[in-house]
Amino acid sequence: MTQPRVLLVEDDPSVRRFVQMALDPLGVNLVQCATFAEAKQALTTEVAQLVLTDLTLPDGSGLDLLVWMQTPLSPQGAACRTVVFSGGIDPATQRRLESLNVWRVLHKPASVGSLMACVSEALASPSGEESAALAAAPLVRADPVAEFFGGNRALYEAYRQACLARFSQDVNEGDLAVAAQDAQALRRVAHNLKSVLTMLGEAPAAQCARSTEEWAAGGHSDLMQQGWRQLRQQVLRVVSVQGES
Repeated sequence: MTQPRVLLVEDDPSVRRFVQMALDPLGVNLVQCATFAEAKQALTTEVAQLVLTDLTLPDGSGLDLLVWMQTPLSPQGAACRTVVFSGGIDPATQRRLESLNVWRVLHKPASVGSLMACVSEALASPSGEESAALAAAPLVRADPVAEFFGGNRALYEAYRQACLARFSQDVNEGDLAVAAQDAQALRRVAHNLKSVLTMLGEAPAAQCARSTEEWAAGGHSDLMQQGWRQLRQQVLRVVSVQGES
């Protein structure tokens, strides 16, 4: 039996790793893309049954991809469903997604169970049954293993180790963005860290990332630099503490 082809468009390696681990039991052919350009190339090469995309990408927006998929230049057509996997959807964006026939929206960070259920339903139900539904924002509990990994500690530990290995690169990218006064690059770093830190159960650090993302998005230079200094300390603290556990 041919494995269903699922395209994941996400620039954060930690999130890609989480999705890969979560969907592994479903037996899908998960094709991972980090940029808008990579996603267009992958979709031009071969049709996917499902596209799971973030809205924040280094070379554009997930919205750009969704718009392109509606044009005659895209070979996808009605054969492909789309799910937006994002950390923040405001009412205006939601209306825009509905106009682009997005099948469903999952809020980051999503649990293993909700991600598996969404993908399974998208692949199993007939393509004519459209059900664009904005998923409720997850409640943050004290135990991230129960909240995001369905109680599977081994899965959580594997994800945690992948994040710890990645954090030094995140810090370096944030430092470079601040040095270059590149607000958009810093916004992407903070945006990605927000989800990862939440899934690790690091609520204060995740809130710091959220504030830094908002300041960078607003172009508030002094505030975003201050936010990055605090976020940087929080990330290094997590590396130190979790590395000792």
